[in-house]
Amino acid sequence: MNTFWLQVVSLFIFINFWFVIAVIKKRNDIADVAWGLGFVLIILIGWFSNPTPRVLLISFMVAFWGFRLAYHIGRRFLKSNEEDKRYQNMRTSWKSFSILNSWLRVFMLQGVTLLLVASSLIVVTSFDNSDPILINFLGIIIWAFGLSFEIIGDQQLKKFISQEENKGKIMTSGLWKYTRHPNYFGEAVLWWGLWLVTWGVDYFYLGLIGPITITLLLRFVSGVPLAEARYKENLEFQEYAAKTPPMLPNFLIK
Repeated sequence: MNTFWLQVVSLFIFINFWFVIAVIKKRNDIADVAWGLGFVLIILIGWFSNPTPRVLLISFMVAFWGFRLAYHIGRRFLKSNEEDKRYQNMRTSWKSFSILNSWLRVFMLQGVTLLLVASSLIVVTSFDNSDPILINFLGIIIWAFGLSFEIIGDQQLKKFISQEENKGKIMTSGLWKYTRHPNYFGEAVLWWGLWLVTWGVDYFYLGLIGPITITLLLRFVSGVPLAEARYKENLEFQEYAAKTPPMLPNFLIK
C-alpha cells in the first residue's frame, strides 16, 4: 500500500473512531477536537514513509499546530455538558436519522474536507526528494505568523470570556479590534505558509487545493457564517461588524 492510500485508510478508521465516541456521548461537537489531530495522523504516516528533512520539518509544524488546537478545543469540550449550538441546530433540522446524518454530514464530510486541506501534506510526503530552497523559509515565517495570530486571538478571547463582567458582551479589543475572527485568519495564513514550505517538490502546485479550501471554508462556509449566526439579532455585534472585517485584518481601525 503506497503512502497516499495508507493515509486515506488510516484517516477513515480515525474518523469512524471519533464518530463512535460522538454517538456514545451524543455530542457531534467532538468532531472539532478531532480536526487538528487528523492532520497530525496524515503527516506522521507520511514521515514514516518518507523521512526527509523537509517532511520532518513539516511534521513538527503540523504536530505543534494540531496538538495545540486539539488541546484548546478539547478543554472547552470537557468543560461543557452540552453539545455546541451549531451541532444542536443540525440535529433539530435533521429531525430523524440523526445517527446516519451525523456519520455522513459531519464525520465523513469532515474526513473528505480534511483530505482536501491536507493536500500539500500528502504531496510532500509522497514526492519530496529535494533540498529546501529559499522560498521554503519564507513559508516557515508565514506559518509562524499565522500560528501566532491564531494563538494570541484564542488567548485574548479566552481571557475576555473568563471575566464575569464581560458576560454577554462582544469581544472588540486586542486582535479582535482589527478582525472579527483573528483565529480563522491565523489558521488560513498558516496553511498558506505550509504550502510554501512544499514549494519545489514534484507536483507541489497540487497542494494549492489545501490553503484555498481552508480559506474559503473559514470565510464562507463553516467558519465565519456559522460562528456569527447566533448574533443576527445582537445590536452590539451588528455595530461591531459594520466597522470590523470578518477575517482579513484592517490595522487602520482606530
